[in-house]
Amino acid sequence: MSEAVRLTLRTTISQPIEIDGLTPDRVAALSEPEIAALPVRAGSGRATLGDFFTVQGERSDRLHIEGDLRNVDGLGAGTAGGELLIHGSAGRRVGAGMTAGWIDVRGGVGDEAGLGMHGGALRITGDAGDRLGAAPAGAARGMSGGEIVVNGSAGADAGARSRRGLIAVGGNVAADGARAIIAGTLVVFGGIGANPGRGSKRGSIVALGDIDIPSTYEYACTYQPTYVRLVLTYLFRRYGMDSPKGVLEGSYARYCGDAGTPGKGEILKFEQV
Repeated sequence: MSEAVRLTLRTTISQPIEIDGLTPDRVAALSEPEIAALPVRAGSGRATLGDFFTVQGERSDRLHIEGDLRNVDGLGAGTAGGELLIHGSAGRRVGAGMTAGWIDVRGGVGDEAGLGMHGGALRITGDAGDRLGAAPAGAARGMSGGEIVVNGSAGADAGARSRRGLIAVGGNVAADGARAIIAGTLVVFGGIGANPGRGSKRGSIVALGDIDIPSTYEYACTYQPTYVRLVLTYLFRRYGMDSPKGVLEGSYARYCGDAGTPGKGEILKFEQV
């Protein structure tokens, strides 16, 4: 048993490859040769993990992957425990469907990170693509638990159809954030693009930066929500996300909607003094 399993990219990957099932809980039961023999989908062909990576270590639920992984899709998909540390940017579907464990990406990720996530924590120090924590194709529900924290910005449809869980984005979020959200919370430290909370049934959007409130949301009141203070304090203590000046003690305008659903969701907009 090793302290950690380390995979180091040893060749340039010019076309996307898919590595589903490469998770820390899975490699915890595998020897070094067995890890190297895990299947990889490369276009229409088949390959193994050892064709692309140098494998060091075995039988550990701590998995470290190093290299330019922007064309490597599915890293950590289905993670059910352990720790995955990705040193560099990664491709699509990082942590999709994970149920437990910790994934830490020291870079950016492609589309559909945390897709259909059920539990655990996914932290991304760079930017994230579209459909962060959203519903898989054809599914009625997206993220149903766990936490996603992005230090950079995120693309369109962040948290679409999410059922539970927490998504926090330190930068901006593109259009349709929290679209058709069923429950859960989306916290955005930067600006939010067009149509936030469109079709929302329940759940909360916490907007610390610029946001255009949709016409289908109705102003309810301005107050100091304890819930927001607790969430922002938690994000700082666990993930080191600094809150802008005044947001912990400040007031928030509460808007309820989406009236077109009709829904019981809310947008909490920080009121700059």
